[in-house]
Amino acid sequence: MNNDQQNEKGRNAMQGKMNLRIFKSFEEAAEAEALDSARKDPMEGLRETVELILRTYGVTRADLSARRKEKMHITITRRS
Repeated sequence: MNNDQQNEKGRNAMQGKMNLRIFKSFEEAAEAEALDSARKDPMEGLRETVELILRTYGVTRADLSARRKEKMHITITRRS
């Protein structure tokens, strides 16, 4: 299976086709998680992370687009 097919398989799994996997040990589970992470496209991982953050805080992409653009000023001061 090539990388594109693996990425497509991962996208399909995230679209409601999740499989429950049971492992015999924590080490086996950690190895499977590491392999899954290595196969995942980095951009897809970022998209999933952003979606999780948005769901956690109850914010939609439309809410983000509608926010007022503010200039943010950061002042760095030194303490002696």
